[in-house]
Amino acid sequence: MNRDQASEQTPALSRGLAIARRHWLVILVCLLTVPIIAFCYSKLQTKEYTASASLLFANANLQSQLSGLTPPNSVEPIREMATNLRLAGVDQIADRTAKALPNSGLDSDEVQERVSVAAEGESELIGVSATDPSPRLAARLANEFAEQFIDFSREIESAKVVRAQKLAETRLEGLPPAELESPTGESLERQVRELQALATIQTGRAEMAQLATVPEAPSSPQTKRNVALGVLLGILLAIGVVLLLEQIDRRIRDPKELEAIYGVPLLGMIPESASIARHNGLVHPEADAAAEEAFRMLRANLRYFNSRNETGSLLFTSAAPQDGKTVVSWNVAFAEAAAGQSVLCIEADMRRPSMARELGVQAEVGLGLVLAESLDSRVAIKEISGVDLLPAGPLPPNPGELLGSRQMRELLEWAHARYDRVIIDTPPATLTADALPLVGQVGGVVIVSRIKASTRDSAERLHDQLANLNAPLLGVVINRVARPPRSSYYQAESGAARFEPGNGRPRQSPARVNPNGKSKRARVARSRSDAS
Repeated sequence: MNRDQASEQTPALSRGLAIARRHWLVILVCLLTVPIIAFCYSKLQTKEYTASASLLFANANLQSQLSGLTPPNSVEPIREMATNLRLAGVDQIADRTAKALPNSGLDSDEVQERVSVAAEGESELIGVSATDPSPRLAARLANEFAEQFIDFSREIESAKVVRAQKLAETRLEGLPPAELESPTGESLERQVRELQALATIQTGRAEMAQLATVPEAPSSPQTKRNVALGVLLGILLAIGVVLLLEQIDRRIRDPKELEAIYGVPLLGMIPESASIARHNGLVHPEADAAAEEAFRMLRANLRYFNSRNETGSLLFTSAAPQDGKTVVSWNVAFAEAAAGQSVLCIEADMRRPSMARELGVQAEVGLGLVLAESLDSRVAIKEISGVDLLPAGPLPPNPGELLGSRQMRELLEWAHARYDRVIIDTPPATLTADALPLVGQVGGVVIVSRIKASTRDSAERLHDQLANLNAPLLGVVINRVARPPRSSYYQAESGAARFEPGNGRPRQSPARVNPNGKSKRARVARSRSDAS
């Protein structure tokens, strides 16, 4: 196995183990329930014992050869064995066996049900097996059936010889006296004598080769075999149930599955935060140090994966609604601003905008009017906690056409030249095509997803769309990850003084929402741009 094959099998093995971990309870129930049912079923069955006797069939021409008679044409061995098996299964033998065992309480039909006859390999032996709850009766039944078959076979052979003898005697008596001394008469007299001799030594073609003995162990139920089959059936049932559950429940449950679908690394995992939930996720989570640290780590990973892009523009989208792309895009923008970068956050989800509303920003003029009426974007931009926000504004009738227009391209060129980082929040790409025209105009695309909420089908559709557009996909962010209790290492008091890198002095946390205020950094940046 080469390295490529091993690398392909490793993700498949990892996915299989992940599926097994998700459904471990179902697998355990199947592996325990089916063998237990097989064990209980075996114990509830009545024990039965099987005894076997063997019959040996002599050559059909043996008596003729011993008596000196000319043997008839030989019969094929396979055909002869089939005839013997057919003969052993006649109802008359079962009826005679039932009459020979009056104390057994069995009739002819019950004897046929309990006795089976089968050839033993390619030999001239036939096995007679009898099964009964009583081991002694099983042995008696097998031996008596074999004896009755021997007697029945002897009677048939004797009847054949007697019929031949009577036929020869009749023909001899019908000859005229003058022909009794002729060769014909002498031949008939010799034939009659030979048939008389053959009748005296006729013992039938079958004889007992081995008597059945009383069995010591039951032949059924076979508890060990049934339990082993139960284990095998339990495994097959577990596989079937797990595959069915995977088809019914298409939710993604493992981060590695997201990486495998999109073919990109995991950029970050944003924990479930009560602080973010209380403020609809659109304010910086200073009250939750672990969540704040997660956004800082995400920012660092984004800068690493997007280090070759000079404009630093990022597009955030998702495969389905409620995945939290707006939450992630805003907090990444805030993390960039907190690190001293000039940031423009564009709310490009014009169908169901929520960012400006949750931030408490009155957006009479927004992205839609800027693109439709060619307004100056600075009229619609609001500064919030150090981040310049361009809200969606009133809902336009044609958001998809506006985002793919020349005005949008010019707006992005202006933003790239003016800001260190441009963050674009777009609608779910699988529900609407609004975000697709922007894919080729940004430095990177980030997908936001949720474990146990996003589905594999929607993720695969989004991957196919982005692959067809040759999108610069950077990675995946998992939002609202369940986490253990916070460690005191990351706990910090809300509103505490924070250290400002570079000047050795602490700084107070910026205001949460300041729609009308202007930061010094933003004013300086804008004045430089206007002067140029």
